[in-house]
Amino acid sequence: MFSLAHLSDPHLGPLPEVRWRDLASKRAFGYVNWQRNRGAVLGPRTLRALVEDMAAARPDHVAVTGDLINLGLPAEIAG
Repeated sequence: MFSLAHLSDPHLGPLPEVRWRDLASKRAFGYVNWQRNRGAVLGPRTLRALVEDMAAARPDHVAVTGDLINLGLPAEIAG
């Protein structure tokens, strides 16, 4: 038997600096959603709490599914 921690759609933040041209297509909706909703909930405190909980639980395996970041900007992936 093993233990599994499943993280679904963590949408890690914060967002990097965004230029207007970065918001082409559906990224504009993601940006507005982050500014109005997700940014207040999924900031650095949430990530710290997640890491602390994972360290305390000591799962054998971790599965991360869904979106890791918010807009798919190169700076989010590199950062």
